[in-house]
Amino acid sequence: MPPKPTGGFRHFIALLKYARPYRRAVALQFLLMGIAVGFGLLKPWPLKVLVDNVAGDDPFSIAGWSPEFTWQTLLLGACLAHLIFHAGESLIQVGSNWVATLTSSKMIRDLRSDLLSRLQILSLRFHDKSRIGDLVHRVTWNSTAVETAFQSGFMGLSKSLVMLAGMFTIMMFMNPVLTLVALAVVPLLLLIIRQYAGRTHRVSLEHQTQEGMVSSTLQEILSGIRLVKAYNREEVERGRFGDICTRSVATRLRSVLVQNRFSFLTALTLAGGTALLFWAGMRQVVAENLTVGEFLVFVAYLAMLYGPLSVLSYTASSVQSALGGGSRLFEILESSEEIPEPENPKTLRTFSQGIEFDAVTFAYEPGKPVLHDISLSLRKGETIGVVGETGSGKSTLLNLILRFYDPDSGTVTMDGIDLRQMRSAEVRRHVAYAPQDTLLLSDTIRENIAYGRPGATEEEIIEAARKAEALPFIEQCEEGFDTIVGERGIRLSTGQRQRIALARAFLKDSPVLLLDEPTSALDGETEAAIVERVARLQDKTVLIIAHRLSTIRFADRVYVITGGKVAETGTHEQLLASGGAYNRLWQAQLTAYGEAE
Repeated sequence: MPPKPTGGFRHFIALLKYARPYRRAVALQFLLMGIAVGFGLLKPWPLKVLVDNVAGDDPFSIAGWSPEFTWQTLLLGACLAHLIFHAGESLIQVGSNWVATLTSSKMIRDLRSDLLSRLQILSLRFHDKSRIGDLVHRVTWNSTAVETAFQSGFMGLSKSLVMLAGMFTIMMFMNPVLTLVALAVVPLLLLIIRQYAGRTHRVSLEHQTQEGMVSSTLQEILSGIRLVKAYNREEVERGRFGDICTRSVATRLRSVLVQNRFSFLTALTLAGGTALLFWAGMRQVVAENLTVGEFLVFVAYLAMLYGPLSVLSYTASSVQSALGGGSRLFEILESSEEIPEPENPKTLRTFSQGIEFDAVTFAYEPGKPVLHDISLSLRKGETIGVVGETGSGKSTLLNLILRFYDPDSGTVTMDGIDLRQMRSAEVRRHVAYAPQDTLLLSDTIRENIAYGRPGATEEEIIEAARKAEALPFIEQCEEGFDTIVGERGIRLSTGQRQRIALARAFLKDSPVLLLDEPTSALDGETEAAIVERVARLQDKTVLIIAHRLSTIRFADRVYVITGGKVAETGTHEQLLASGGAYNRLWQAQLTAYGEAE
């Protein structure tokens, strides 16, 4: 079931705030709107002149300016006035539409920028339970709700109210009784709007949620296209995607059905009001209390009166529909799932001591701790290795150092400062990171290496590639460092992507270097060369998460993590001599890989 809509009016006001930077454009739009309404209010009067003064031979003159006009002059004047009023309204509307499009486009741009900024601020807990395709759909498609809220909602409502006020004034001046008759259906129309506004919001939110599922499923299938093909799952995935699309069609049909019912009742109500006016108006014409021309002007105003009322009805429907998607935007903008930044942050100018875990407990999900009261230290200049079985919590240590998450209890400190007392950006300024899941941008090799240090020189990029043993394969590429790696680096092998990630970490040149399975996809010779280079990084503080124990043989200290706790600690030689968990892992790898100590 989709989430229940909340805060519709509050969200509507929040979306309108995106028009604030464009006050001048909005003011110009209001000016053009006023002129267009003025032309619109004048449009019925040439018809009165034609019926009453030309066809009806009723004398017409303008006091103090001219004698009575001939019917030929009146005919020509009425035709010219009709042309001027319609052309003027249309021309002004063209200008107004251009200003509206410019303003709303900038508002959409600003909203999308805010959404991306918010998504980047939100913690990994939020992203862990979100689907990328759905988030993309919200940013690209649901963001157009700001245009609907401003143009159809605010500006449409404003224009309709101005038009209604002008016509009501003129109609009351012409015939108060018929005006009240024309307005008799307004209370019923407002009741219909009230009844259907909430329904429209609900079904629209349901449809937008399902459309997000369509986007996320498609993104998932295309991202894993090699897996789909390798296991002959094309038909299965097409069926799964078809089922989701079918559910989207069903929600779309429900949404259209509700809107069509609303439109039908609105049209029927307005038609009833028109029929009532015909009955009352013609009785006054027969009684000679109203001329035919005045009646026709009144009918024209009635059509124009019901036009804004129809717009108000449509606006209520369209805005509620847009707010269905807009509420999905505010799930992002108003989410509290973020790493809290300290009010009075501490700054670490130079990393000089080390990193300490003191009795740290952490769980990704409540009640399922990954780390249990764990304590370990990483002193400046040391190289520390962390090993353990899959799922023991090794990579979680890196997540906490990078402040992707905060511990549930205990502290992680850098030079004695609790990381929660430092801004996340300040913490990460001191850390370079090469993740296990190598992430590359669909850009050149050069840009991927320089991602963490955009101002790096060509010589520094080449040196980082050399340290990561990436230079040989880069030089073999036809375009060298200008080679495009493809989406997520798909044009490179796993080992090549891993070396690019290492080069990126080396180039950042931070005092703390975090390596998560840095050589898992490399051959033995390349691994040995990289391990040797890391061992020579005397000015770096290095933490290596390793599955292949040969990667951390040179470490100053090794922690063995079992079930989220430190089971053993010591040097490679000490741990082998102890005959514990580390020794068993080593012997298992000797058997599996034929490695020699």
